[in-house]
Amino acid sequence: MSEFFSRLVGILLLKNGPQDMPAGVVAPMLATGFYVAATALSLSVGEGPENAVGVLVLAVALPVILVRIVLGLRGHPSRWGQTLTALFGTSALLSLLSLPLATAGGSEPNAIVTVVSLVLFFWSFTVDGHIWRHALDTSFAVGLAVAVVLFAVSMYIITSVAGL
Repeated sequence: MSEFFSRLVGILLLKNGPQDMPAGVVAPMLATGFYVAATALSLSVGEGPENAVGVLVLAVALPVILVRIVLGLRGHPSRWGQTLTALFGTSALLSLLSLPLATAGGSEPNAIVTVVSLVLFFWSFTVDGHIWRHALDTSFAVGLAVAVVLFAVSMYIITSVAGL
């Protein structure tokens, strides 16, 4: 288990790629469970959305589907499990890292909390771009573009369907 999290931290630090995650069904299931728990915890802090369960279902289903589509279009469907494991696992770790920030700000805007939140937000794009670069055998710029487009598509669908 510690090897699993060590590899995820390696991806967060841009030292490992999704290819370094274990293959098979156990790793994606573990990462999905970790992602669901971290996302549910994040949604419960502060004023969460009215339809938190719907948001959580979409937050899990959309990456599962979109990763399959993107990798299929690029001709790498066999990389789905490791890519999904890397994306869900690193997102969960970053969500847990940002949890104290959600409670630290209070009702008054805090410049330090805002800056650290923005750094984590943009670092998550960097990590996702790094993962996509490896998964698609492409440049970091293309990987980052894929990450940004998939984020925008996901946010559009979640806000449209869940009524945020």
